[in-house]
Amino acid sequence: MRKKHMIIDAHTHIYPDRVAEKAVSTILGNTKGKVDAHTDGTFDNLLSSMETAGVDLSIVLTVATTREQGCGILRWLRQMVDRTPRMIYFGSVHPYDPNNKSVIHEMIEMGIQGLKFHPAYQGFPADSREAYKVFEEALKNDLILYFHSGFDLSMPDTDYASIERFVNVLRDFAGDGVKIIMAHAGGDGEWEKILDLYGDKKCYYDTSFVLEKMVLDENAKELYRQNEDYFIFGSDSPWRDQKKYVDFLSNSDLFSQEQKDKLFYKNILKLIKI
Repeated sequence: MRKKHMIIDAHTHIYPDRVAEKAVSTILGNTKGKVDAHTDGTFDNLLSSMETAGVDLSIVLTVATTREQGCGILRWLRQMVDRTPRMIYFGSVHPYDPNNKSVIHEMIEMGIQGLKFHPAYQGFPADSREAYKVFEEALKNDLILYFHSGFDLSMPDTDYASIERFVNVLRDFAGDGVKIIMAHAGGDGEWEKILDLYGDKKCYYDTSFVLEKMVLDENAKELYRQNEDYFIFGSDSPWRDQKKYVDFLSNSDLFSQEQKDKLFYKNILKLIKI
């Protein structure tokens, strides 16, 4: 499937058809009109969006918002993973699920390459003892850890995914060869703090939801300059339009073609197998 100048969207979301409408409307309600949906949250609509945008591959991220939901995600993934080679699914488990280790290993047997965590939605501190046990198990089995980090419009009153907590996570887990991705370039609008606190703690960053903000923010641009080989393209579909994000980056004169290639596919291919 690999070709020259691929486009891989490393950060997308879809939901089971029967709950997609409710899931999308719930998040729109939580953000009080500050976020729009650009697909209806279904498999078919994401595939259509990818065609329109010229996206070759999308990574679909799931989040286990309750301790029981890891098993439900596992069942759904079994139905989805073979529907198209153009979507790569990441699983999720809840740190408070007593069976999360067995769920992780069942996901590994299916070929799942990573786990997504959103500590604010899931209701656990990112740097908690329970979370660390799950992170350790995942990294021990060569899984990618994909984190929502920083402020979230839909959950403004929790610090569970704060930059300060992720400083501890990165101190304890990040390093050369470790597969950690921080969504939203580490934290939406918090790039001065990230520059100050993350330092040389090596991890990957995606552009999801914040690409258009990053190019206007000097701290974000400096974070990119320091981590050019660790930045990956992501849209956060359905909350951002894939085509607008692809066009924005493709047509930007702020990046060389080599930098665009790193963002679109070269850097993420250091982490995933296709």
